Amino acid sequence: MPDISPGFIARFTRIYAIVAVAITLVFGVAMAAFPNLLASPILRGALIGGSVGAILWPVTDFAQRYLQSEGRKPEGRASWVYAIRFALRALLVNLGIGVVAVGLSFALGGVRGDEIGIALGVMGIGVGVGFVLLIPLFRLFIWSAFKGAEKRAARG
Repeated sequence: MPDISPGFIARFTRIYAIVAVAITLVFGVAMAAFPNLLASPILRGALIGGSVGAILWPVTDFAQRYLQSEGRKPEGRASWVYAIRFALRALLVNLGIGVVAVGLSFALGGVRGDEIGIALGVMGIGVGVGFVLLIPLFRLFIWSAFKGAEKRAARG
C-alpha cells in the first residue's frame, strides 16, 4: 500500500470545502441578482471556467506541500489513491452543500415537500456519476499540479 498522509487529505478537504462554499454562494447571489445570467453563453462559460480554476487550488496546494515535505511527487499508485480520496471528500462536501441547498429551498418555499424526495434522488444519482468522473479528473489535476510545482521549484 502506498504511503498516504491523512494530513494532506484533511488539508485538501478544508480548502476544497472553503472553495466549494464560496463558489456556491457566488452562483447563488449571481442567480438571485441576475436571473438571466446563465442565458448568456459567454457569462456561463466564464462562471464555469472560474469554478474549475478555483477547484484546482486545493490540488495545487497539495502538490506544492507534497513536494516540499517529500521532495518528490507520489508514485503512480499513490497518485491514484489520492485522486480517489480527494474525489470522495469532494463528493461528500458537495453532497453536504446540496442537502443544505435543498433544505433552504424547502424552508424558503422553493421546493414543495413532495419534491424533496425527487431532488435528493437526483442528487444521489449525481453523486454516483460524479464520483466516477471525479477520480480521473482529480488524477489529471494532480498530474498537472505536480508539473507546475516542479517547474516553480526548478525556477527557485
